Amino acid sequence: MKEEFKNDTNYLDQHFLVDKSIFNTFIDEANLNVYETVVEIGPGKCEISDIIAKRSKHLTCIEKDLNLEPFLNVLQEKHDNVEVIFDNVLHAYIPECDKIISALPYSITEPFIEKLLRCNFKEALLIVGKRFADSVVEEKLNKLALLTNSFFKVEKIMDIAPDAFEPKPRVMSSMIRLIPLKRDELNYSFKKFIFRELFFNRDRKLKNNLMEAMIEFVKLHDKKLTKKESKAIIEGYNIPSETLNKRIENLSNEEFALIYNALN
Repeated sequence: MKEEFKNDTNYLDQHFLVDKSIFNTFIDEANLNVYETVVEIGPGKCEISDIIAKRSKHLTCIEKDLNLEPFLNVLQEKHDNVEVIFDNVLHAYIPECDKIISALPYSITEPFIEKLLRCNFKEALLIVGKRFADSVVEEKLNKLALLTNSFFKVEKIMDIAPDAFEPKPRVMSSMIRLIPLKRDELNYSFKKFIFRELFFNRDRKLKNNLMEAMIEFVKLHDKKLTKKESKAIIEGYNIPSETLNKRIENLSNEEFALIYNALN
Protein backbone atom coordinates (compact mmCIF):
# COMPACT_ATOMS: atom_id res chain seq x y z
CA MET A 1 0.00 0.00 0.00
CA LYS A 2 1.32 3.44 -0.91
CA GLU A 3 1.94 5.97 1.84
CA GLU A 4 2.01 9.77 1.61
CA PHE A 5 5.32 11.43 2.43
CA LYS A 6 6.37 15.02 2.97
CA ASN A 7 7.69 16.87 -0.06
CA ASP A 8 11.09 17.44 1.54
CA THR A 9 14.26 15.53 0.65
CA ASN A 10 15.81 16.24 4.04
CA TYR A 11 12.78 14.69 5.72
CA LEU A 12 13.51 11.47 3.85
CA ASP A 13 17.28 11.77 4.31
CA GLN A 14 17.67 11.98 0.51
CA HIS A 15 20.82 13.33 -1.09
CA PHE A 16 20.92 13.02 -4.88
CA LEU A 17 24.28 12.37 -6.51
CA VAL A 18 25.03 15.24 -8.92
CA ASP A 19 28.81 15.04 -9.43
CA LYS A 20 29.23 13.47 -12.89
CA SER A 21 32.69 12.05 -12.15
CA ILE A 22 31.41 10.25 -9.06
CA PHE A 23 28.32 9.25 -11.01
CA ASN A 24 30.50 7.64 -13.69
CA THR A 25 32.70 5.90 -11.13
CA PHE A 26 29.60 4.48 -9.47
CA ILE A 27 28.42 3.04 -12.80
CA ASP A 28 31.89 1.70 -13.66
CA GLU A 29 32.30 0.02 -10.27
CA ALA A 30 28.87 -1.62 -10.62
CA ASN A 31 30.38 -3.55 -13.56
CA LEU A 32 26.97 -4.41 -15.00
CA ASN A 33 26.22 -6.96 -17.69
CA VAL A 34 23.10 -7.95 -19.58
CA TYR A 35 22.79 -11.30 -17.83
CA GLU A 36 22.40 -9.84 -14.35
CA THR A 37 19.40 -8.90 -12.24
CA VAL A 38 19.76 -5.72 -10.20
CA VAL A 39 17.90 -4.14 -7.28
CA GLU A 40 18.33 -0.39 -6.93
CA ILE A 41 17.26 1.11 -3.64
CA GLY A 42 16.31 4.78 -3.78
CA PRO A 43 16.47 5.38 -7.56
CA GLY A 44 15.59 9.05 -7.05
CA LYS A 45 15.29 10.82 -10.41
CA CYS A 46 16.37 7.65 -12.25
CA GLU A 47 19.56 8.90 -13.93
CA ILE A 48 21.52 5.87 -12.72
CA SER A 49 18.45 3.65 -13.12
CA ASP A 50 18.27 4.44 -16.84
CA ILE A 51 21.83 3.18 -17.36
CA ILE A 52 21.28 0.10 -15.18
CA ALA A 53 18.16 -0.83 -17.15
CA LYS A 54 20.12 -0.65 -20.43
CA ARG A 55 22.93 -2.81 -19.10
CA SER A 56 21.08 -5.47 -17.10
CA LYS A 57 18.58 -8.26 -17.63
CA HIS A 58 16.09 -6.96 -15.06
CA LEU A 59 15.97 -3.99 -12.69
CA THR A 60 13.82 -3.72 -9.58
CA CYS A 61 13.59 -0.20 -8.12
CA ILE A 62 12.51 0.25 -4.51
CA GLU A 63 11.52 3.84 -3.72
CA LYS A 64 9.82 5.35 -0.69
CA ASP A 65 9.10 8.86 -1.99
CA LEU A 66 5.89 9.09 -4.05
CA ASN A 67 6.97 12.52 -5.30
CA LEU A 68 9.44 10.68 -7.53
CA GLU A 69 6.74 8.57 -9.19
CA PRO A 70 6.77 10.62 -12.46
CA PHE A 71 10.47 9.82 -12.98
CA LEU A 72 9.85 6.12 -12.37
CA ASN A 73 6.86 6.12 -14.74
CA VAL A 74 9.09 7.51 -17.51
CA LEU A 75 11.71 4.87 -16.69
CA GLN A 76 9.15 2.07 -17.08
CA GLU A 77 7.88 3.56 -20.33
CA LYS A 78 11.43 3.50 -21.74
CA HIS A 79 12.38 0.02 -20.52
CA ASP A 80 10.29 -3.15 -20.36
CA ASN A 81 12.67 -4.83 -17.91
CA VAL A 82 11.94 -2.49 -14.99
CA GLU A 83 9.76 -3.22 -11.96
CA VAL A 84 8.97 -0.52 -9.40
CA ILE A 85 8.08 -1.08 -5.74
CA PHE A 86 6.91 1.89 -3.67
CA ASP A 87 7.80 1.02 -0.10
CA ASN A 88 10.27 1.61 2.70
CA VAL A 89 13.16 -0.73 1.93
CA LEU A 90 13.27 -1.82 5.57
CA HIS A 91 9.76 -3.23 5.12
CA ALA A 92 9.92 -4.30 1.49
CA TYR A 93 10.90 -7.71 0.19
CA ILE A 94 14.24 -7.54 -1.63
CA PRO A 95 14.11 -10.17 -4.38
CA GLU A 96 16.99 -12.52 -5.14
CA CYS A 97 19.41 -10.73 -7.46
CA ASP A 98 22.97 -10.49 -8.66
CA LYS A 99 23.59 -6.95 -7.45
CA ILE A 100 22.14 -4.40 -5.05
CA ILE A 101 22.92 -0.75 -5.75
CA SER A 102 22.08 2.19 -3.50
CA ALA A 103 23.10 5.60 -2.23
CA LEU A 104 21.85 4.63 1.19
CA PRO A 105 20.09 7.05 3.56
CA TYR A 106 22.68 7.19 6.33
CA SER A 107 20.07 7.13 9.09
CA ILE A 108 19.07 3.55 8.20
CA THR A 109 22.54 2.06 7.76
CA GLU A 110 22.36 -0.37 10.69
CA PRO A 111 18.87 -1.79 10.05
CA PHE A 112 19.64 -2.00 6.32
CA ILE A 113 22.84 -4.00 6.90
CA GLU A 114 20.88 -6.30 9.21
CA LYS A 115 18.26 -6.75 6.48
CA LEU A 116 20.96 -7.70 3.97
CA LEU A 117 21.96 -10.66 6.14
CA ARG A 118 18.83 -12.45 5.00
CA CYS A 119 18.90 -11.37 1.36
CA ASN A 120 20.17 -13.50 -1.50
CA PHE A 121 22.58 -11.49 -3.67
CA LYS A 122 26.14 -11.68 -4.97
CA GLU A 123 27.37 -8.13 -4.48
CA ALA A 124 26.23 -4.75 -3.18
CA LEU A 125 27.61 -1.38 -4.26
CA LEU A 126 26.65 1.26 -1.72
CA ILE A 127 27.27 4.91 -0.94
CA VAL A 128 27.29 5.22 2.84
CA GLY A 129 28.53 7.55 5.55
CA LYS A 130 32.34 7.71 5.70
CA ARG A 131 32.34 7.11 9.44
CA PHE A 132 30.59 3.76 8.97
CA ALA A 133 32.83 2.79 6.04
CA ASP A 134 36.00 3.57 7.98
CA SER A 135 34.86 1.68 11.08
CA VAL A 136 34.24 -1.43 8.99
CA VAL A 137 37.43 -1.25 6.92
CA GLU A 138 39.51 -0.58 10.05
CA GLU A 139 37.64 -3.44 11.81
CA LYS A 140 36.63 -1.32 14.77
CA LEU A 141 35.15 -3.24 17.70
CA ASN A 142 31.64 -1.81 17.67
CA LYS A 143 28.40 -3.63 16.94
CA LEU A 144 27.86 -2.42 13.39
CA ALA A 145 31.44 -3.00 12.25
CA LEU A 146 31.55 -6.47 13.83
CA LEU A 147 28.19 -7.32 12.29
CA THR A 148 29.25 -6.18 8.81
CA ASN A 149 32.65 -7.89 8.87
CA SER A 150 31.16 -11.17 10.09
CA PHE A 151 28.89 -11.44 7.06
CA PHE A 152 30.62 -9.52 4.26
CA LYS A 153 33.94 -8.95 2.60
CA VAL A 154 34.18 -5.15 2.48
CA GLU A 155 36.08 -3.02 -0.03
CA LYS A 156 36.25 0.74 0.28
CA ILE A 157 36.40 2.28 -3.20
CA MET A 158 36.57 6.01 -2.50
CA ASP A 159 35.53 8.89 -0.26
CA ILE A 160 32.99 11.42 -1.53
CA ALA A 161 32.74 15.07 -0.48
CA PRO A 162 29.37 16.61 0.49
CA ASP A 163 29.27 18.88 -2.58
CA ALA A 164 28.86 15.79 -4.79
CA PHE A 165 25.23 15.69 -3.63
CA GLU A 166 22.17 17.89 -3.73
CA PRO A 167 21.21 18.77 -1.07
CA LYS A 168 24.62 18.46 0.57
CA PRO A 169 24.84 16.05 3.52
CA ARG A 170 26.56 17.31 6.65
CA VAL A 171 29.17 14.53 6.56
CA MET A 172 31.62 12.88 4.17
CA SER A 173 30.46 9.80 2.30
CA SER A 174 32.18 6.69 0.96
CA MET A 175 31.54 4.21 -1.82
CA ILE A 176 31.92 0.60 -0.69
CA ARG A 177 31.42 -2.89 -2.05
CA LEU A 178 29.97 -5.73 0.03
CA ILE A 179 30.39 -9.37 -1.01
CA PRO A 180 28.56 -11.92 1.18
CA LEU A 181 30.77 -14.36 3.08
CA LYS A 182 29.65 -17.97 3.15
CA ARG A 183 29.62 -19.65 6.53
CA ASP A 184 32.27 -22.18 5.55
CA GLU A 185 34.61 -19.36 4.48
CA LEU A 186 35.04 -18.61 8.19
CA ASN A 187 36.40 -22.06 9.12
CA TYR A 188 39.64 -20.47 10.23
CA SER A 189 38.27 -17.13 11.41
CA PHE A 190 37.14 -18.10 14.89
CA LYS A 191 36.08 -14.67 16.11
CA LYS A 192 34.17 -13.75 12.94
CA PHE A 193 32.44 -17.14 12.96
CA ILE A 194 31.40 -16.73 16.60
CA PHE A 195 30.03 -13.22 16.05
CA ARG A 196 28.20 -14.36 12.94
CA GLU A 197 26.41 -17.01 15.01
CA LEU A 198 25.74 -14.52 17.81
CA PHE A 199 24.07 -12.07 15.43
CA PHE A 200 22.02 -14.79 13.74
CA ASN A 201 20.65 -15.94 17.12
CA ARG A 202 20.28 -12.60 18.84
CA ASP A 203 17.18 -13.64 20.78
CA ARG A 204 19.28 -15.94 23.02
CA LYS A 205 21.22 -14.88 26.08
CA LEU A 206 24.89 -14.32 25.32
CA LYS A 207 26.11 -17.24 27.46
CA ASN A 208 23.87 -19.76 25.68
CA ASN A 209 24.60 -18.20 22.32
CA LEU A 210 28.36 -18.40 22.89
CA MET A 211 28.11 -22.01 23.95
CA GLU A 212 26.19 -23.07 20.83
CA ALA A 213 28.46 -21.02 18.56
CA MET A 214 31.58 -22.71 19.91
CA ILE A 215 30.05 -26.15 19.47
CA GLU A 216 29.18 -25.29 15.85
CA PHE A 217 32.69 -23.99 15.15
CA VAL A 218 34.30 -27.18 16.44
CA LYS A 219 31.93 -29.25 14.26
CA LEU A 220 33.39 -27.54 11.19
CA HIS A 221 36.69 -29.24 12.03
CA ASP A 222 35.13 -32.68 12.54
CA LYS A 223 35.62 -32.50 16.28
CA LYS A 224 33.28 -32.44 19.23
CA LEU A 225 32.83 -30.00 22.08
CA THR A 226 30.39 -30.81 24.88
CA LYS A 227 28.20 -28.21 26.58
CA LYS A 228 30.15 -28.76 29.77
CA GLU A 229 33.44 -28.10 28.01
CA SER A 230 32.14 -25.00 26.27
CA LYS A 231 30.79 -23.63 29.56
CA ALA A 232 34.23 -24.09 31.12
CA ILE A 233 35.83 -22.20 28.23
CA ILE A 234 33.36 -19.34 28.59
CA GLU A 235 34.00 -19.13 32.32
CA GLY A 236 37.70 -18.76 31.53
CA TYR A 237 36.97 -15.65 29.49
CA ASN A 238 36.00 -13.79 32.68
CA ILE A 239 33.14 -11.98 30.98
CA PRO A 240 30.91 -10.38 33.68
CA SER A 241 27.79 -12.42 34.44
CA GLU A 242 25.64 -9.33 33.84
CA THR A 243 26.91 -9.25 30.24
CA LEU A 244 26.57 -13.02 29.76
CA ASN A 245 22.90 -12.83 30.73
CA LYS A 246 22.07 -10.13 28.18
CA ARG A 247 20.71 -10.70 24.70
CA ILE A 248 22.87 -9.55 21.79
CA GLU A 249 20.57 -6.63 20.91
CA ASN A 250 21.01 -5.22 24.42
CA LEU A 251 24.82 -5.23 24.47
CA SER A 252 26.73 -1.93 24.38
CA ASN A 253 29.65 -1.28 22.04
CA GLU A 254 31.95 -1.55 25.05
CA GLU A 255 30.59 -5.02 25.78
CA PHE A 256 31.04 -6.07 22.15
CA ALA A 257 34.70 -5.03 22.35
CA LEU A 258 35.11 -6.86 25.67
CA ILE A 259 33.69 -10.09 24.20
CA TYR A 260 35.82 -9.86 21.05
CA ASN A 261 39.01 -9.34 23.04
CA ALA A 262 38.15 -12.20 25.41
CA LEU A 263 37.61 -14.80 22.69
CA ASN A 264 40.45 -17.23 22.04
